[in-house]
Amino acid sequence: MQNVVHSSKRDSIDKEIEDCIRDLSGSSSPTNVERGPSLASLQSHFMAEISESDDDDVSEVESFILEQELDDDTYLDTASKFLLAKSTSDAELDNETNCRLEALLEASNQFIENSQFDSACSASTSYSGDGLCEKKFEKCTERLYWEKIRQSSLAEACTHGDISTVRKLLEEGRNVNEITEDGESLLSLAASSGYFELAQLLLAMKANVEDRGLKDMTPLMEAANAGHADIVKLLILHGADVNAQTSQEKKLKGTKVKYPDLTMKPQQEIHSAVPSIVCPEGNTPLMFACAAGHEDIVRILLDAGARVEDHNENGHTPLMEAASAGHVEVAKLLVERGASINTHSNEFKESALTLACYKGHLEMVRFLLAAGADREHKTDEMHTALMEASMDGHVEVARLLLDSGAQVNMPADSFESPLTLAACGGHVELAMLLLDRGANIEEVNDEGYTPLMEAAREGHEEMVALLLSQGADINAQTEETQETALTLACCGGFLEVADFLIKAGADIELGASTPLMEAAQEGHIELVRYLIASGANVNAMTATGDTALTYACENGHTEVADLLLQAYAKLVIN
Repeated sequence: MQNVVHSSKRDSIDKEIEDCIRDLSGSSSPTNVERGPSLASLQSHFMAEISESDDDDVSEVESFILEQELDDDTYLDTASKFLLAKSTSDAELDNETNCRLEALLEASNQFIENSQFDSACSASTSYSGDGLCEKKFEKCTERLYWEKIRQSSLAEACTHGDISTVRKLLEEGRNVNEITEDGESLLSLAASSGYFELAQLLLAMKANVEDRGLKDMTPLMEAANAGHADIVKLLILHGADVNAQTSQEKKLKGTKVKYPDLTMKPQQEIHSAVPSIVCPEGNTPLMFACAAGHEDIVRILLDAGARVEDHNENGHTPLMEAASAGHVEVAKLLVERGASINTHSNEFKESALTLACYKGHLEMVRFLLAAGADREHKTDEMHTALMEASMDGHVEVARLLLDSGAQVNMPADSFESPLTLAACGGHVELAMLLLDRGANIEEVNDEGYTPLMEAAREGHEEMVALLLSQGADINAQTEETQETALTLACCGGFLEVADFLIKAGADIELGASTPLMEAAQEGHIELVRYLIASGANVNAMTATGDTALTYACENGHTEVADLLLQAYAKLVIN
């Protein structure tokens, strides 16, 4: 806990500053300096004092600011602005004042140039009272420095990599295992920031090498994630667990009754003693390094015994993490060290290849295919690698997969086809590639939608145009609801797509609910106006007796209802 500076000590510092200002001004009584004086007024005062001097021959003058925040917890809370001569040979100030001012500056962490600091000290020896001045200077500097140290937070010193302050605080008995305001252990902070010497110091002072703080990240995880290889080596040398995982407490919670002593052991010992009770579900240092692409650290961790087949909370192995991020060299290293190319996650059934295809990492896909990855493996959504590439429009990845023999149409046990996924995403270039390779333009997905319906439903006019140019059936309907590309476009409020379809010959009255009914039900007034102008029947009725007007009224679209009534929609249809 940060030490509290008593008011008497604060008053003592105020007195030091007042003395210095009095010496500057030549006044016999202390200058009126209160907490928070105007810096501009002080500067003007000191400038006036110097300019009025008989010996007004200072060659160059620099302004140094001593600022302390006006906070009750701040040791020095007085702000003063004063002038120091740059050359001691022309100095107007006596050397004792120089020394004391510069001591205050240094103690306040407002360090001046070494040349000025040294000149002030050396100049003091040219006066008869030099011994007294030096002693006062040293005493002032030392006292203020130690008060500054005592106020410092250990976490704050670690944050700034201030090894000297950290060492002093630890020697005074501060807790080496305290945490920061963000819940991070001090060693983790040093590891993530790359402060090698600080990490050495903390470890020498017996910091817990596995301390996760409140962030559930060991120092080794932090160093691996940030890419600090020297600190990774240091932590391993001090016994850091290379296979530690995040969320360890959750994984071991159920073992505490049966194995009360075992759960207090390092994870590596638990896994060795009772492998069956540990179901890895967290990120390891290796996973962090793989995801970040730190090949050198991956190699260090593997050499230290890191496991290559652990799964994190997403079910990903280190290879999957590298594949998802596109780090080819890391993936090569993992495969060389025994990582399985076709391992998949338990829940989502993702593989390294499907992840790389979804992210569009062409060179990673090329490597994985060459290494024997299964191009027809399906995720939990029954998506193949080609489908994953089609979802996000990765044309070159799709081309590579097709060239390697990937199936262009929907597999028997899947719910989508690559073309319907490309159409849904509006990926025109990819759709052209798939059609060129023989994709079925009328293949339907599990909702009964053709690629044209998917494109219309999502409002992709350019895709609609492409599919129609390739012969797509403009009036194709779903089996259960008789939806068409036009009814889907009207339901979504896509006026431009509806206009394109109607001009291309779409039936304006086709569907269990007509396009006008769909637009009225959703409140798309401009589309309703367009359909009426295009000749849509305002009194068309469903098998259940609903009309465009009843749909508009049921859903509170009063403006649409008014528009329909103006178009002679009937309130009651016999």
